[in-house]
Amino acid sequence: MVSSSEQTILVIGANSYTALHIINELLQSDYRVRGAVRSQNVSDKVRETFPSYWCSRLEIAIVTDITDSEKYNDALDDTITAVIRTASPVHGVGQDNIRDMLNPAIQGAIATLDAVSWLTSFSCRRVVHLFSFSAMLNPAQGFRQGYAYSEKDFNLITSDEAAAIENRSELYIASKSLSERAVWDWFSQNKRSFDLVCINPSMILGPHLGRIGSTQTTSTGAMLWAIVDAISMPALIFGGCVDAGDCAAITRAAIETPETSGQRYLVAHHFDWQAAADIAREHHSEPASRIPIGEPGSRKSKADERIYQFLTAEKREHN
Repeated sequence: MVSSSEQTILVIGANSYTALHIINELLQSDYRVRGAVRSQNVSDKVRETFPSYWCSRLEIAIVTDITDSEKYNDALDDTITAVIRTASPVHGVGQDNIRDMLNPAIQGAIATLDAVSWLTSFSCRRVVHLFSFSAMLNPAQGFRQGYAYSEKDFNLITSDEAAAIENRSELYIASKSLSERAVWDWFSQNKRSFDLVCINPSMILGPHLGRIGSTQTTSTGAMLWAIVDAISMPALIFGGCVDAGDCAAITRAAIETPETSGQRYLVAHHFDWQAAADIAREHHSEPASRIPIGEPGSRKSKADERIYQFLTAEKREHN
C-alpha cells in the first residue's frame, strides 16, 4: 500500500471552513495536499492558515469556475491519488432558482467527476463528495417526531418543485439533494477508473482554523451566537450537528478505507440548545451571564420529544 507521504490529495474549495479542517487532518496524517480555490486572493487564507507546510506539502491551484470541467487543468494531473470536493454554492440573494442555485450545484458536482475522468488517467482512485444531511432531510414532513434518519433516506424533491421554492434555505436543501442524486446517476452511467464516496454531515460546528470576520458572514458561527443575549432558548430548527474535526477525520478515513467504496454516510449526532447552553455556561465564564439558563440537565431528553433522530452507521454497529 502506498504511504500517505507519497500521495497528493486534491481538496476543492480549499478556503472554506470545513475544507481547512480537512486539509489540517490530511497534513497531520502526512499527506501532500493541493487546494483548489477560485482566485488568487482567497488562496492567501489557505497559505496563512498553514504557513509551515506551504510549498513543502501544501500547494494551491486556481479553478476559476468549479462548474466547468475544462477549468481543472492546473488542479488535476497524474500525481493526484484522491479528490475531496467540499465546494458548493450557498444560499443568498438570487433571482432565478435554476440559474443561481440549482444548476451551479449540480453542474459543479458533475464537473468534478468529468474532470477526474479526463485529467488523472488511472492515478486517482477515489472521489469523496461532501454533501449534507439536507440531501436526506424531508422538510415537508417537519420534525418527524420518533423518526430516525439514516443513509437509506433521500430527499426526493424534483427539479420542477425546487424551481418553484421561494424560501432560500429550503432551496439550498433542494440543491444538495439534486446534486447528490446527479452524482450517483453519473457514477452508474459512466465508465471510470475511480470509485465514489458521499459524506452527508449535519450542521458542522467547531473552531475556525482560518481568519474570520464578522459572525454575520459566518453561517455556523452566527447560529451559535443566537443563544447569547437571548431571552429564552431559541427555537430548535435543526436536530443534528458534527464537530468540524470529527468531520475531517471521517473524510480522511473515507479515502483510506476500502470498504467505503460506493457508500454514502450520514454523519450526525444530537443537537439541542439546552445542551449548548449548559456547555457554554460551564466552560466559558465571560458570556455565561448572557446565556439563558433554561432547564439545566434536561438536554437531549427534552429535545427527543419533538424532533427526529439519527441512525448512523456507527449506531447500527453498536446495536
